[in-house]
Amino acid sequence: MRIGDEANAQDRSNWGAIPDLKEVVMGLHWTPPEAGAGTEPADLDALCVLFDSHNRVSEVVCAVHPRTANGSIIHTGDSRTGASEWDDERIFVFLDALPEAISSIAFVVASVAGHCFSEVRGATCHISDHATEHAWIRLQLADLGRHTAHCVATLQRGPAGWKLSRDAQAVNAELSCCC
Repeated sequence: MRIGDEANAQDRSNWGAIPDLKEVVMGLHWTPPEAGAGTEPADLDALCVLFDSHNRVSEVVCAVHPRTANGSIIHTGDSRTGASEWDDERIFVFLDALPEAISSIAFVVASVAGHCFSEVRGATCHISDHATEHAWIRLQLADLGRHTAHCVATLQRGPAGWKLSRDAQAVNAELSCCC
């Protein structure tokens, strides 16, 4: 699938507020190099960046900082090889438990070892409703080209609920180093 393709192939770049959305999961997967290929395994990281209403970073959740202070966002741990059959890294976001001061959340994928996404075999990412398992966003990271850090989606709090947007934009590599 290409950047921003959803499971139902709806052709929209942004969704309106999703009122029943309570729990979101970001999943990240990649395939290790073939045995004997002589290449260093890629090490991708899933990050979740929380912003306040002034667009200032409030907190970053990643493998070395695996949960927010109140436990509303949880990272399941670091995979350095991509050897899992399913998601290698997951981040769970419990929207109802987020502090009111959090106005938006960015979902970021970063290459720790500096491999460009186009060089990482089988790398995929999804943003899904945890309860229904509906994949709102699913993308092949190879489509992101020579980048090593990318914001794949944002959630923004609104009066009618959380609004999900596909971002698919490169981010400063320094952000990936904050974890």
